Amino acid sequence: MSLAHLRDSAIVLRCWSPSDAEWYARCARDAEIQRFTSDPSNLTAADVVAAISVLSSDPRREGFLVADARTGSRLGNISLEHADRTGEISYWVAAEARGRGVAHRALALLTRWAFAHLDLQVIRLWTHADNAPSRAAAERAGFTRNRSGDRLRAVKGEVWPTVAYELRRRTADSTAPPP
Repeated sequence: MSLAHLRDSAIVLRCWSPSDAEWYARCARDAEIQRFTSDPSNLTAADVVAAISVLSSDPRREGFLVADARTGSRLGNISLEHADRTGEISYWVAAEARGRGVAHRALALLTRWAFAHLDLQVIRLWTHADNAPSRAAAERAGFTRNRSGDRLRAVKGEVWPTVAYELRRRTADSTAPPP
């Protein structure tokens, strides 16, 4: 699957553009994104433009804007850091797009692409223990709990209880549910 095929009937994953920066910065201030992600509350469009620049030059990072496949409207963010045949995904969905299956679809698309193109054996993610929608999205996308990865993490000056998930190549190739 090439980058051009990171889409299904409902969403498309596309590369970030500087024109998306203001939207990202505005969404990052949402109470749920602040509660459950490491994005700072004072993130600016200039910060996002700088991050997009770094992203495009770092071969160990992939990042995509999640958009509506029909309208092109922005729905969320998903990224992957990878090294040594292991990847770690992070994601969020904008407030107006929650409850539509956006996260699990984006996870399924990105993991299939990553396993096909990046020689990864495992992809991991972690989420705040209280983030039930994120946990459900991970499970629906084929990730399984990895209790050995559960830990307390220092995030934005607080200590968060987090739970870990993983998806292994053989699982992704044979049993991951379609988006």
